[in-house]
Amino acid sequence: MALTGFHQRCEALFSGKLSYGRRWKTAAAQALSISRATLYRYFEDDSAIAADVLHRLVELEAGGNSVASDRELVTRYARGLVDVQMQIDEYGWLKQGYPATLQRSFDVAAARNVHLGEDRWPTSFAALTRLAAKPLFEWVSDLSWDPEGEFTATALLDDGEITPSCLDLAMPGKDPEAELVENAGYTLIRGICAERRDGQDVYVAFRRAVIENPVLSSWTATLLTDPVLATIDRIDEIVDAFYQPIPEAMVVDGFLPICTVSGTILRKETSGFHTESRDPDAIRRARSGECKKVKWRPGFKHLRRAFRLYWCLPGKAELELERQLTQADWTCTLWPNLDRVDLSAVSPNHARRIAADVKDYLSPEHLAARFAGFKEYAHDYDCFVVVPDYMPEISRGYERRFEAARASYSKGSVTLRTVSGLLGDLEISG
Repeated sequence: MALTGFHQRCEALFSGKLSYGRRWKTAAAQALSISRATLYRYFEDDSAIAADVLHRLVELEAGGNSVASDRELVTRYARGLVDVQMQIDEYGWLKQGYPATLQRSFDVAAARNVHLGEDRWPTSFAALTRLAAKPLFEWVSDLSWDPEGEFTATALLDDGEITPSCLDLAMPGKDPEAELVENAGYTLIRGICAERRDGQDVYVAFRRAVIENPVLSSWTATLLTDPVLATIDRIDEIVDAFYQPIPEAMVVDGFLPICTVSGTILRKETSGFHTESRDPDAIRRARSGECKKVKWRPGFKHLRRAFRLYWCLPGKAELELERQLTQADWTCTLWPNLDRVDLSAVSPNHARRIAADVKDYLSPEHLAARFAGFKEYAHDYDCFVVVPDYMPEISRGYERRFEAARASYSKGSVTLRTVSGLLGDLEISG
């Protein structure tokens, strides 16, 4: 039987160019992410070959992704895991199967393994999730692309969920908060507020409601009781953009387990629960099984991931800072001018004005590189970058590392404080 063109190309590449000799068929199947049986079927019938397999073969023949860098592979894995998480958030399971980005990462990894002559990089979901739960330095050989060490000790998964570092790596060179800014819901609420004379009041009321209500049993009963939010004609459209139905897979024994610190939904683990909050107190409570139980019924909604991560969780510290300043008779404005900063405040005697941006970055180096400044507030306000009180507990030397990184990046000096540290500077006791 005459050899097909596909058979000849594979033999030339894997037996000849890549020097696999008698093992070339096994290497070809692995690199093309197909079974040996499928490979033999393709050898017999060129017309049956899947387009993505042919595309992969072309890349390997050209010497392209067969030598993908460690950075490219990590980035591809991160993107694939983010897309997996999106499906799980929406349906509770992989209803649509593996995302194309995840399968593509396995294709590239298989090609890299062929090039290396060893099975170093995971080519299955089970293998990837095992490694992704470990710090990168434990399984990625070349981390020279991370000179500041921002990702070296971080993992892509934490208790089965993607981490902020995973999100960041999935969008190389891009601020992960851009996921929120580019979200249709964010654009919608800002557009509506910009068109209204009371737009600032609407923005503050809705953002506060989002922080205080990451889970909604009935959005009409919760949001429409606010006299400001009740005036929004498109409130149902906004809610749909910010919230999504809760998959029944998140229900435990007829109840939704709710984090007693953040108010977000907990995920059941073998022992206890997993919380998305970084607060060590929240983690300790969740792992011990402590939670608020809410009786489940169809119709419940919860915040989409971007708004949980970048509005709700750091928003707890924003509201706490505002609460304590207000109790001390400071005049506070949350998210002034539609979020130019997170909070501005004036002292009771009007002698001092401050502006604060609250951030929840685990890496102070990352925060130092990404923080753009205080815009117009820098001229007339004492400005502070503020992190939650628990941050120094989970990331040692945070303030020192932040200052050192700002200096190394030749960025302007910025004062960083925890919430309680800033209140102490202002001589306000909790």
